[in-house]
Amino acid sequence: MSDCMISVGIVGASGYTGEELIKLLLKHPEVSIDVLTSRTHKGKNIDDIYNFDTKLNKTFLEPIADNLLDCDIVFFASPNGVAMKMASDLIKNNVKMIDISADFRIPDVDVWEKWYGEKHACPELINESVYGLPEIKNQRDKIAKAKIIANPGCYPTASLLSILPIANIIEKQRIIINSTSGVSGAGRNLNPDKLFSADSENYQAYAVAKHRHYPEMLHQVRTINQNIDLLFVPHLSSIERGIYSTHYITVKDLDLNKIHAIYNQYYSNSPFVHIQKESFPRVSEVNYTNNCIISLFTSSIHNEDSNLVIMTAIDNLVKGASGQAIQNMNIIYNLSETLGLQ
Repeated sequence: MSDCMISVGIVGASGYTGEELIKLLLKHPEVSIDVLTSRTHKGKNIDDIYNFDTKLNKTFLEPIADNLLDCDIVFFASPNGVAMKMASDLIKNNVKMIDISADFRIPDVDVWEKWYGEKHACPELINESVYGLPEIKNQRDKIAKAKIIANPGCYPTASLLSILPIANIIEKQRIIINSTSGVSGAGRNLNPDKLFSADSENYQAYAVAKHRHYPEMLHQVRTINQNIDLLFVPHLSSIERGIYSTHYITVKDLDLNKIHAIYNQYYSNSPFVHIQKESFPRVSEVNYTNNCIISLFTSSIHNEDSNLVIMTAIDNLVKGASGQAIQNMNIIYNLSETLGLQ
C-alpha cells in the first residue's frame, strides 16, 4: 500500500451494500481496501465468495474494533447496532467512520431508542456525527470536518433531495410520500415477507404504520420548516434495485418555471442531481450510478390550490448507500466528489 493511499476497512462486507461498496472502491484511484469483515464468512478467502474483476487475495476477518485500528477510515455496511459498539474505540484511535446503517442518523437519543428498540451504545458521540447528505445547503463543510458520517437511508435520500429545496417556502401541510424500493433494499435477510425474487413480479406495501426512516426524514425537513409533517408509505417491488419516490405537495400560486429555477439553483454545485420538468424519470436511468433524477410536475385539481408532484429515482445501493458513502469520503479527503463514481 502506498503511503498516500487511503486505507479503508469495511464492516459487513458480505451484504448487498458491502459488496457494492467493494466494487466501487476497487475502481477508486486513491483507495487501498485493507480490511474486510464478515460474521458469516469469517476466515474465508474473499475471492472464493465473490468474483470481483480485481482479485483481493484477502480473508474475511471478525468484525471487532481491534482489526480496524490501522485503517484511515471504516465503512459500516452492517446491521443497525454494530457501528455504535465500535465507535468509541475507533474515534479514540483517530479512525474516521462512515456509518451506512442508522446508528447516528437521528440526533435525539430518545427518539432513536424508541424507533430502533435498544439502548444506544455511545450517545455521547451522536453530537459529533454529521448527516451525510452532501447536497444539503452548507453540509459539505460539516462533512469535511466530521469524525463520524451518518450516511442517510435510501428512502430519505430520495425524498429529502426532492423536498428540501422548497421546504422553506411551502405552507403548513402534510406531504405525502409514496416510495418503492427494489428487493435489494431489504438486504440479505431471512424475512419471508421480503424474499420474493426479482423475477416473481410482485409489488406490495409494508411498514405503513411505522417505518424507521420516517423520523430521520422528519427531523431533516423540520430543521428547515417546523410546520411540515410527512405521510410516508414504503413499497417493495420485485425489481432488483432502485428507489422510485413520488411526493405530493400543495403550493399556493404555483409557477412551475419558478420552482424549476429554484431546484436548479439549489443543486447548481451538485454533480449527481439532475432536474427535469414534466418528464418521467426511470429507475433504469440511474441504476449502477450515483445519480439522482428529480422531475417536477403540476397537477391542478382545485382552483384555489395547485399540487406540485415530484418524482425521483435513485439506485438504492449506490446513491442510497455505498456511492453516497464514497461521495462523503471524497469530501472528507478533499478529493473530487465524483472520483470513483463516474
